[in-house]
Amino acid sequence: MSDMVKEKKIYTLQCEKHGEYTGEGYTLNFPGMGLKEFSPMCSECEKEAELEKQAKQEELEKRYELQRIKEMNIEPRFYEATLDNFDAYNPELKKNLEACRAFMEKPDGKIVMLGENGNGKTHLAIGILKELGGVIYTAYEIGVKLRQSYNGETKEWEVFDELCTVPLLVIDEVEKIKDSESKQNWVSYVVGKRYDRMLPIVFIGNCHTKKDCKEPQPPCKRCLEYHLENDVLSRIIEDGVILKFGSDDYRRKIRNVKGVNNV
Repeated sequence: MSDMVKEKKIYTLQCEKHGEYTGEGYTLNFPGMGLKEFSPMCSECEKEAELEKQAKQEELEKRYELQRIKEMNIEPRFYEATLDNFDAYNPELKKNLEACRAFMEKPDGKIVMLGENGNGKTHLAIGILKELGGVIYTAYEIGVKLRQSYNGETKEWEVFDELCTVPLLVIDEVEKIKDSESKQNWVSYVVGKRYDRMLPIVFIGNCHTKKDCKEPQPPCKRCLEYHLENDVLSRIIEDGVILKFGSDDYRRKIRNVKGVNNV
């Protein structure tokens, strides 16, 4: 292109928006077409055009990320949840956050998050999920998807294909997996397949382990062991990490920090 430059010169021009400006322009000699003059663009207009381009790109990226989040089945309350904005305000939560970071760096095996409602379990699980990709379902939602397959709304193999192949599967509310054969069967199948394929799982439960149970007369329906078969439990023991959440209500703590009235 440099061979085509006939002349360079400084222009003084008038921008309708920003007034007078100066800049370097040039004249090109196109073979068979003659000379064509290219005057400089207003520098302020160039900056505005670049900012507009960046804004459009950022908006496009936000839309893409929102669509990705929706495809993971993440609820709006957790659209902004990440490991970086998790408030680990006590030693227990700091320990659990570091365990989640380690799991995210090397996603192998299982994490089981246990504790009462509102202690930050879902926030941490979704923070991992956003980094690794995959889906989050409650145990109830998986049951609904399978029942829909029985009615012909979807195909059963399609449901299992998703559950067994996504990079990360998060199963929430495991304490709602009751002791029926059909529900135990899908859990055993999915956990077994993901174990064989070396794909990670995160379990979230508003319950406790038998070791921490204070119920004098077993079986206790608040025990994790009540809801899972021995084959699933053995795989959790083999390559799983159990994180306990016994802190004060995390959601209440966050609301207080933000100055929102508690209901």
